[in-house]
Amino acid sequence: MRWLLAVICLGVLTPPPPGAAQGQAPAPRFFLALGPAWSGWRSTLAGLHLRAEYYLTRRDRAVSLRAEAGSRWTPTQAISIPTILYGDGSSFEGMAQSADLTLGLTASVTLWPTGRFSPYLVTGLAAVQSWSRSQGYYRAGDGAMAAPVSPPHSSTRGWFAEVVGVGLRARFGNYSLQLEARRIGTDTRAVTLGTALRF
Repeated sequence: MRWLLAVICLGVLTPPPPGAAQGQAPAPRFFLALGPAWSGWRSTLAGLHLRAEYYLTRRDRAVSLRAEAGSRWTPTQAISIPTILYGDGSSFEGMAQSADLTLGLTASVTLWPTGRFSPYLVTGLAAVQSWSRSQGYYRAGDGAMAAPVSPPHSSTRGWFAEVVGVGLRARFGNYSLQLEARRIGTDTRAVTLGTALRF
């Protein structure tokens, strides 16, 4: 937690670049991002990640802070997970679906905050609430069924997860785009493309 507090302090105390207050239009603070996501053990499940971001400090600083709310959803899909429960080569075969909601606070760090193209690092902390549903059976190494088909199983859990990633901001006239790859805890990875929304 100390590293997160240190980054937050930097974000609050870092002054805007020279000329930022000389009549220039303020940079948009609200972003909406969408892209593919992978979750589960060995990124078994593929789905979509949607995220809304609001910058609490100016984006034209070397360190900026943002509040985030996101969601991830995967359609029902087949899974195959290796296991040693029934000997070498055995696996769990079945169907699964999952979804989650996240609320977090992240900080982005860049060396070129006012450039047309601005690569950055992102780190932070998120509260995650997830739901999942699965069913299947265990298969032995020779392909025979080792355990009968299990009934559908649903579960839910909540936890705090570290957020780390890299991104690239780009400005094209009045348009701002943001490409980002991130990891949320150990379960979820996402690649999103976002755009600034002006109100």
